[in-house]
Amino acid sequence: MNDEIAWEVARTWLWHRRRNAPVGADIWDLRFHWTTEEKRIRNAVRHREYRLSPMLVVGRQKGERLAQWSARDALVLKWASLHAEKVLPVHSRCEHGKGNGGCIASVHRLHHVMRNEEYKFVLRTDIRGYYRNIVKSQLWFQIQRYVHDESVKEIIRQYLWYCVEDGGEIHTPLTGIPRGCALSPLLGASLLYHVDVGFSSIEDIYYARYMDDFMLLTRTRWRLRQCVAKLNDHFDMRGFEQHPHKTFIGRIDRGFDWLGAAFDEHGSAGLAPRAITHHRERYLRLYEQAYRQGLTHAEGMLKVQTYRERWLNWARRLLPADIDAGRFSLPEL
Repeated sequence: MNDEIAWEVARTWLWHRRRNAPVGADIWDLRFHWTTEEKRIRNAVRHREYRLSPMLVVGRQKGERLAQWSARDALVLKWASLHAEKVLPVHSRCEHGKGNGGCIASVHRLHHVMRNEEYKFVLRTDIRGYYRNIVKSQLWFQIQRYVHDESVKEIIRQYLWYCVEDGGEIHTPLTGIPRGCALSPLLGASLLYHVDVGFSSIEDIYYARYMDDFMLLTRTRWRLRQCVAKLNDHFDMRGFEQHPHKTFIGRIDRGFDWLGAAFDEHGSAGLAPRAITHHRERYLRLYEQAYRQGLTHAEGMLKVQTYRERWLNWARRLLPADIDAGRFSLPEL
């Protein structure tokens, strides 16, 4: 992808991503002045003079701050990600990577493997606070190794050592990278490339990773213990730890979940209880938001029903076609 195409793809992505932004959001100012702003932004990036603004806190959810890049910064970061994805290593077993089909394809692959292979044991875990616990210097070392375009590298450097503005106070996190950015999943995938390589080379196991979620199937308890120890070694080297509430180690017939689907010894067994709970919480939260925004009952119901229909479509696509219909039903609210 040449530079001209990268800028056009980034612009199209941003226009679509923030199409529902509220009146007064900076995206509308950028779109209105695009003919002049485009040249200014591109020249500043090319000469390594562009400076990212602090992320702005726009709300809180479950006790965590929700911060957002400005529209101009989001555009530039998307442009940088389009160039970086050509050179940063991402393994094929990193299933949220581009071209791997996302979570639906990952669930289907796991279901197929469990139907056709005789695995008995499972390790399913993820990293506690993955993004916020990434060591910036370790990730920067990897970027310097693979990214050679100085303009791209300068934007990523600023992204790593980002600032957050909250109520007029500016804070620079010592560790971690921000969410809600086109660069985040790419850099998160690339940082764990060596882990993917190590486990993919073991012939008698099934291994998959989706962002910071890990799935390992083994035929023997001995191999499972080996894999658990090896994964813990990888985590220790990077300063990570398993999430205690999202880790399951043991026999497959006890059941586990993966990317919103529940599994047992026969493969996919329907939607995971945690996915259904999250759906119900999101449904109620959207209705409460509509009420606070002053929408009428009809407008609020339209908003939540649109979300409900989109989620149900995802749920139907998530489950493999050969699943026993008697084992699955869509949840009631």
